[in-house]
Amino acid sequence: MRILFLHSSSDLYGASKIFLQTVQILNGQGHTCHVVVSSAGPLVDKLKQDSVPVTVINLGIIRRKYFTPFGILNRINKWQKANTFLNKYIQQNNIELVYANTTAVILGAYLAHKNKIKHVWHVHEIIGKPKFLFFAIQWIMKRYTSTIICVSKAVQDHWSKNTLSLRYKMQVIYNGIAPIEKSTEANFRTKYQIPKEAIVIGMAGRVHYWKGQQYFLQIAQQLLNQYSYSNKATPLYFIITGDAFPGYEYLVDEMQDFIKKNNLGERIFYTGFEDKMDKFYSSIDLLILPSKLPDPLPTVVLEAMQYGVPVAATEQGGALEMIAENETGIFIPINNVQVAVDKIFELIQSNNYNNLHAHSIKRVQTYFSMKSFENQIGKIIYS
Repeated sequence: MRILFLHSSSDLYGASKIFLQTVQILNGQGHTCHVVVSSAGPLVDKLKQDSVPVTVINLGIIRRKYFTPFGILNRINKWQKANTFLNKYIQQNNIELVYANTTAVILGAYLAHKNKIKHVWHVHEIIGKPKFLFFAIQWIMKRYTSTIICVSKAVQDHWSKNTLSLRYKMQVIYNGIAPIEKSTEANFRTKYQIPKEAIVIGMAGRVHYWKGQQYFLQIAQQLLNQYSYSNKATPLYFIITGDAFPGYEYLVDEMQDFIKKNNLGERIFYTGFEDKMDKFYSSIDLLILPSKLPDPLPTVVLEAMQYGVPVAATEQGGALEMIAENETGIFIPINNVQVAVDKIFELIQSNNYNNLHAHSIKRVQTYFSMKSFENQIGKIIYS
């Protein structure tokens, strides 16, 4: 089958990693894959290594920053140009199916409808606000989409809310996780000269207000204030990895200012973007997922579990389906630093802490394997 893949970005974070895996899987199964992304970046380089044809064109991706009169006009202009180009592309390459990754790519549904071909929408997001955007995307799903892949039951429940007929188009397919490539470079414990006996707590993800980097810093500061400098406590260190979403670079400055002003630079390290994530996961003993809004199916949780690293996640979204409480991790409140600190400290001091390692590895292999993901993605193309 000749498939046109559309994606909103060219980074190598969660949704982009799954997009890359999907293209590689279907390309390996003998499908003819054509990829169009909205910007250049490391994802494009990875696809070209697999000899997949890639075109970069502005797809008019939906972002909150465009919710202004001028922003909307900008998006309409980009949609028109992309629509003209992609209609010709579909006809010239005899495309039989349009696969759109993330709800930010709304043009795919219209293109498939206009050309009378199937549209598969791989949905990774839970969007509560603004309401008009939720209802607009839900309307497009009902009218123009053949099949909707939801990365978790939380995503399925969210988008089928008050519209149960949508559930007939939906299928939950948990992301599969491929082994992270081992790095030959020194990991972060070595780089930052962290003592061997220390407990290292990490966070990984793009810097954004809803991802919770500030909440992570507040938890880290409180843990350090209450426990790290006690003679009875094992020393704690913290690592934050990830760069900012475009337009949110100021949050990185705020984060670094917080570390500096509170004299935390010897215990909290910000690495920026890291493409060799083995350096991160091989350095940490606990991952915190401090999301302020529901995270549909955070890839970092699967990656941590692959390393046997337990996870402390805010109690919402896809994490509820990923983490077995007190077996592979714990849940913490969304906005209560003290309770979160108490639960995390109890976890790392408990006798059960070491048992979480084996349970985490087993759970990711059982429920989030690459083989299961590959089988289900292959089937859905022909459904």
